[in-house]
This record gives sequence, C-alpha cells and structure tokens, in this order.
Amino acid sequence: MKLRNTAISLGVGAATAAGLSLLKVNKDLVLGSTAVVVGAGLMVTLRDKNDLNTSTRNYEYFFNRAQDKFELTDYKEAILDYSKALELSPTQICLIYSMRGNAKRHLSDFDGAISDQNKALNFDPLYADGYFNRGIAKFQKGDFWGAIEDYSQVIKINPKDSDSFFNRANVKKEIKDIKGACEDWRKAANLGDQEAKKFLQEYCKYT
Repeated sequence: MKLRNTAISLGVGAATAAGLSLLKVNKDLVLGSTAVVVGAGLMVTLRDKNDLNTSTRNYEYFFNRAQDKFELTDYKEAILDYSKALELSPTQICLIYSMRGNAKRHLSDFDGAISDQNKALNFDPLYADGYFNRGIAKFQKGDFWGAIEDYSQVIKINPKDSDSFFNRANVKKEIKDIKGACEDWRKAANLGDQEAKKFLQEYCKYT
C-alpha cells in the first residue's frame, strides 16, 4: 500500500500543496533517513526559540511546526498545531484538514481521519489527495468497497495516478478480485510503477 503525505515542509518557507508520494507496504509510514528525523527535531527546537514573540506565530508557523512533528511521528502534538493552523489560515483549508486526517490515521483514529478528509473534500470536491488519503483510512478501517470508490475517484481526476491504481489493486486483492487487481497493477506498471510489475509477475501469470 502506498501512502501519500500531502505536503512535507521542514520549516523552510511556506508550505505548498504539491503531493509527495511515500512508498510502503503493510500500512506503515516510511519516514526516510535518520537525518531527516533529526533535522525535523532541530527545526522544532529552533522554531520555538526563534518565534518567542507570539505575534509571529501565524498560519505558516503552526503548519510548518505540525509538519516537523509529523515527521517525528509526534502525531498528537501535530494535530494540535494543524488545528491552530486551521484557525489562522483563510486559504489552505484542504491541505491542513488532509494532513490532520493523516495524523489521526496514524493514531488509528480512522473515523476522525475520514471526517477530516471529508471536510477537505467539502471545500474542494476535486481535491485528489483528499480522496487518496480517505481511501487509505477506509482500507485500514476495513471498508474495502469505500476505499475502491475513493481510489476510483482519484483516477477520474487524474487518470495517470499510478499510486491509486496500485492501491486499488491491493484492495481488490483483499476482496479476492484477483482479475480486477491484475488489471490495476497492469495499469500502474504501464505508468512506470516498478512494484506493480513485481505483483504482476507474482499474482497475474494466468490472468
């Protein structure tokens, strides 16, 4: 299962809505190198030292600090900062809700995660990362059909989203739809997904 962390910012400049895909199997987030985690910890410390004046603690400050804490897997504290950023930001509503939902998902609060992705999608029904992240939460909750619907929605918005084809294939495999899974792995592979090619070789020799 591939996880998509909607935006990663380590305290450098304003956050962007660009998607960052993180590769992982078995539902856990891969954080990357130890250097990234240590760097995030230093950024939290430096941010608190440098921004003692509360008047400078704007949306960008709280969102970036939440991102740093997310990288450190301090999801409870990240949620608090995402919530503060929501209070202060008039524009980045979808992004913040989606990231807060991701943090809740990592705490196994799947209903809370789905609720936050719903809120992001209420603001923008074409926000693809909202459907993608909601699909992950539904999958982990055991709502396989709901997850398939969400990945299908991402594919409607972006027909070249290989991650969504790959994840939808994995969900179909869970419900024993091997033919459907192979079709999706094949589409992901055709879009350049190397892991999908491995799954095709393992599961789809006779389909």
